[in-house]
Formats: sequence, C-alpha cells, structure tokens
Amino acid sequence: MGKTAIRALVFFIFLELGWIANGRAEVINIGWTGEYWSTLPFKVALDRGFFEKEGLQVRLITFRATQLIVNAMVQGDIDYTTVLPTVGSVAIRGLPMKIVGVVAKGTGYAIVSKPEIDSLRGLKGKTFALNSFGSAPDYAVYTYLSKNGLDPNRDLTFLTIGGTSARFAALVGGSVDATVVSSPFEYNAEQQGFRTLVSMREMAEYVKLPNAGIAVTQRKIDKDPDQIIRVLRAMRVATTFIQQQREASVTLLTKTLNLSRPAADKFYPVYRDQYNPELIVPDSVLEEYLAVASFRLKDKEKEKEFVKIQALRDWSFAEKAKR
Repeated sequence: MGKTAIRALVFFIFLELGWIANGRAEVINIGWTGEYWSTLPFKVALDRGFFEKEGLQVRLITFRATQLIVNAMVQGDIDYTTVLPTVGSVAIRGLPMKIVGVVAKGTGYAIVSKPEIDSLRGLKGKTFALNSFGSAPDYAVYTYLSKNGLDPNRDLTFLTIGGTSARFAALVGGSVDATVVSSPFEYNAEQQGFRTLVSMREMAEYVKLPNAGIAVTQRKIDKDPDQIIRVLRAMRVATTFIQQQREASVTLLTKTLNLSRPAADKFYPVYRDQYNPELIVPDSVLEEYLAVASFRLKDKEKEKEFVKIQALRDWSFAEKAKR
C-alpha cells in the first residue's frame, strides 16, 4: 500500500473516531428486568442494528427489581427503562418521570390453577397467590375477577408470595389453588398438568395496562430530546418488523422465551396483536396507572395526592419519530 493510500486510511480512521467522539454513536443504558415477549422489540432493535442506524450504541442492563431501575434512573446511572407499570406508579405520585412510548399494550398476565378448577367460578373459596398487594399483577387479577362475577374481597383468599417462580412453586406444592403468571409461563404450567384458567388474550380484553415501552426522567427530556426521538424511531421499526415478519419473530420467540416451535407459533399472534408501533395510547388507557395506585386504598381522599394523567406522558417524541 502506498503512502498516499495509508494517509487516506489513517484519515478515515480518525474521521470515524471523531464521528463517534462527537456524539453520533452515543452509548445509552436501558434498564429492564429481562427478556419477555413484551420486551422482544428491544432485542430486535439491538440485534437487527436498528439502534445502530440511529447512531446509538445500546446496552440493555438487567435489574432484579423494578424499584432499583427507578433509583438508577433518578441517580442518572441509566437513561431509559422498559418497565412502564413501575414508572406509572411512581410518576402518578409526582416523581418527575414520563412515559414517551408504549411498545406493548397488554398486561401480559394469565391465571393458572389446579387442574380440577375448570371455571372462574371454581375459584370461589380458594387461595390465590400474588406477588404483592397494590402491584400491577394484583390489579389485573382484581379487575378481571371483579368484571367477571367474583368479589375479590370476599370470594378468595390472597397470599403474597413473591415472583412468578415462587408463586408457581406454591401452586405445585399445593399451598395455593391458583396464581397469576407472566406469559408465556402458562405454557410451562400446562406442561406440568395445570390449567390456564384465564389466558393472556382474555385478560388483555379487560385490563389495558401497558406493559412495556420507553420511559425517561424529565431531566433526560430537557437534556437529550433528539436522542429520545432516535430511540423511539428504532423501536418503531423493530415493533413493525415483529408484526410483519412472522417467521423471523417465531424463531426469536423460541430462542428468547425458550419455547417449543409449536408453542411459539401459538403465542405469536397473541403477542403480535399487543405490540404497538404507533407508540401512543389514549389517556383512558393510562388512567389504569391511577387505578393501580388507588384500587386497594381505603381512603379515596388520598387520590388528591396524585398528578393528572397528562403529566404521565409526553407523546411529542413519538409523533416526531414517525416522520
């Protein structure tokens, strides 16, 4: 290689390094709790280079508890999070955080039970395992039962046990009769002889609580508005990809969720219907975050402490991401 060619190569290397240093290939940290059907678009955006095309180098950082994600965001250690129910819960109480995009509209929850319980009515008088009172899964179950002829306050006994694995272990051990799980865990339950009493699709018809998306602090909005648009544009492309590319998406579901091919084929249309490339939902949907925060309160006057629903979201970035 001649000297002129070498100089040109060196020039382009430094040009590329300068391109990165000037902030066009920005490193951003997104906090999540792991790979689920609802967060599949994030993995697609990363693996398919959709973030990269927006000049973003994304690191998906896994937290074991959603409150730790909120703490990390407040401290500025991460830039974005996917866990909308937790953000909705703290933002409704005044923490300066906003939802800027909804990727998965549905709750993603299902109810599984002992095989001998063959109807919702069969839960009457039974013991039901929850993660905690006042949580999003608790709200989903409470709402679904209330709208389908059961009184959760009288007809069932609720026990708070912990995460999905702990609750399912209690079901297997016989200490509870039913529990709520995050899809597709109902598939694992069925494989072990338990019954899916309420499917994710059925639950989603009654509970519109958005499950996954993009949320940021007000400080991030003030500092990096253009970056937020680029993140959302990548998510819009990734979500559309999943909805339009069945074969590739089913393959991803088998790998990401450790499903068999037939199971992934079965769940794909259910999940596809819950993805939201528009990234925006009506305020009537976001009102469910207020319901989560208040549905178990005895003193309804406490609702006066909550902010207005409009303070929870800023759709201006999602609108610009469409252009």
